Amino acid sequence: MRLGRRDHRESRVRRFIRRHFGVRPRNVALYMEAFRHSSSLSCQQDGLPSNERLEFLGDSVLDMIVVDLLYGKFPEGNEGDLTRMKARIVSRESLNMLGEEIGVEHLIDAQTGKGAVHASIRGNAMEAIVGAVYLDRGFEKTRRGVLKLLKRFDLEQKIQSTVDFKSKLHEWGQKRKKKVQFKVVREFKRDGQQLYRMQVMVGGKVMGTSDGPSKKSAEQAAAHEACRHIFGDD
Repeated sequence: MRLGRRDHRESRVRRFIRRHFGVRPRNVALYMEAFRHSSSLSCQQDGLPSNERLEFLGDSVLDMIVVDLLYGKFPEGNEGDLTRMKARIVSRESLNMLGEEIGVEHLIDAQTGKGAVHASIRGNAMEAIVGAVYLDRGFEKTRRGVLKLLKRFDLEQKIQSTVDFKSKLHEWGQKRKKKVQFKVVREFKRDGQQLYRMQVMVGGKVMGTSDGPSKKSAEQAAAHEACRHIFGDD
């Protein structure tokens, strides 16, 4: 019976990794370890390793993936801006929320009493899973899987909310004595959601047009588009 439960659990873990990271597990033991918290009975009774070592590895791999992304995406970005963006994307809060979104807690092997799995346990497991994918399938497949997952859950919004493109654009315009203007060119609804189309003009020339659910978000998106033209940001 115990073997049957283990086989069922392994099957669920395989499906989870395929669905959310887009890879087929080869060494399933690595992923089982990634879901095993130090409080689990398997650690206490059977002496199996917890996910702490994989968490340590995954933390560094995740940092490298995000740093590589930001370094290429913002060729003019300074160290401070890139550090702030990275910190927001891979923050403990972001990882905890991402783990909750994909339901990682339903596979975590932990003894939490009658309470729910603590948020930090979800975030730690996310890092451990990244470490397991890296050991099992290599850096490139891990990079692809992680970026695919992050993009599903508003990676671009996290980047834009970290970098104030509107302020960056105004600062650039002031230095070069070019007037920066924003205006709403359209208000409309799509699938029942209110949207605003914002246009940004620099020195009388349209440099960016974007939609957003609020005027502020549409301004940031339009400013980002203008920054792509001016600074080469991608």
